[in-house]
Amino acid sequence: MVKDDITIRVPNPHQAGIRRELLMRILRQAGVSKDDWEKL
Repeated sequence: MVKDDITIRVPNPHQAGIRRELLMRILRQAGVSKDDWEKL
């Protein structure tokens, strides 16, 4: 995931989809709003 000068690697050892709860936590830590994410 990349936003401006922030890069976050999201490990996914299960090689399956990321659940909504985890995605929301990742976005919160990255300072990305849900609205901004949905615009991408």
